[in-house]
Amino acid sequence: MGVVTYEFEVPRFTPRLPLMQLSVELEGDGKPGSIVKINFVEGLPFQYIKHMIGGHDENNLSYSYSLIEGGLLGDKLEKISYENQFVAAASGGSVCKSSIKFYTVGDYVITEDEIKALIQRSEVVYKAIEAFLLANPDACN
Repeated sequence: MGVVTYEFEVPRFTPRLPLMQLSVELEGDGKPGSIVKINFVEGLPFQYIKHMIGGHDENNLSYSYSLIEGGLLGDKLEKISYENQFVAAASGGSVCKSSIKFYTVGDYVITEDEIKALIQRSEVVYKAIEAFLLANPDACN
């Protein structure tokens, strides 16, 4: 198994997925080690994802989790671990600073182009959420 770390920032981010998720299932008590399955509506790049909760720090507005099934994993990635922190943006809103570790299956070596493609696929979801929220500013109230 290989591990590659990638860091990036999402300039505008909201953690909710209004009208894009069909259901959320929780296995466990919501604490570290619990599994969260999110089933999405048709039309997104993937139908579901399963996360294992790593931890969170309310004081530093940070949390960690691992994508362990579905979504972007395919047959070459065992899991993708995320460490996220939200910070205030100078222009208002927030910035999500992320560190991502890609755990590959066997001796597979992930390329920088593959990492960029995975990030771009994730950004499709972020952009769809942002477009929805801009069109429906009261959706999360």
